[in-house]
Amino acid sequence: MKAAELKNKGIKFTLGGKEYLLKLNMNTFCELEEIYGDLNSAFEDLQKMKMKAVRALIYAAVKAEDENVTLKGIGEQLELLDLERLGTAINEALDQAMPEADENLGE
Repeated sequence: MKAAELKNKGIKFTLGGKEYLLKLNMNTFCELEEIYGDLNSAFEDLQKMKMKAVRALIYAAVKAEDENVTLKGIGEQLELLDLERLGTAINEALDQAMPEADENLGE
C-alpha cells in the first residue's frame, strides 16, 4: 500500500468496542503537532513506541471521527494489551506514509 492509498483508506483499529480508521493525513498531523508542539518530536516518540505518542496518535485518529473525544478519555480506553497491536499498525502506517527519497532530486 502506498502513502496516498493509506491516506484515503487508513488502517482499521478497534477501541472501546468501536472501529476507527488511523489515517495519516493533515488533520492527524495537526493534532499531533498541537499536542507535542513539534511534529518531529511526535514522530521520534512514535518510532520509539512511547506510550504518550501512541495515545496522542490514537486520539488524533479518533478525533477525526468524534470531535467530543478527549486525550484523557482515550488514555482511559487504551489497555496495555492494545499497545502491541496498535504499535504494529502505527509502525506500518508510519513506514508506508513516509515519502521515499527522490534519488533524482538535486540533479
